[in-house]
Amino acid sequence: MTVTYESKRYPALGFYVDGAFKRFSNGVYVTEDVAEIAVLDAMSDVTRVSEAETDAESGPGIPQETPEVKPAPKRKPSAK
Repeated sequence: MTVTYESKRYPALGFYVDGAFKRFSNGVYVTEDVAEIAVLDAMSDVTRVSEAETDAESGPGIPQETPEVKPAPKRKPSAK
């Protein structure tokens, strides 16, 4: 089971697991280790983003949903 975590506030957030120092890279941390998952779930500045059972489930054959893109609002004339 691969779990992805995100830290928007601290992109290089570091933490200890069983005496070993671990660090986020660009605000993202991916792990399969149960001890690391337990520590990350307890942290307040970290958000669990995704969890994949196998790579086949989230492979390139499955299309990803894309959010609908809305056009920018039109400019209003300035008040004179």
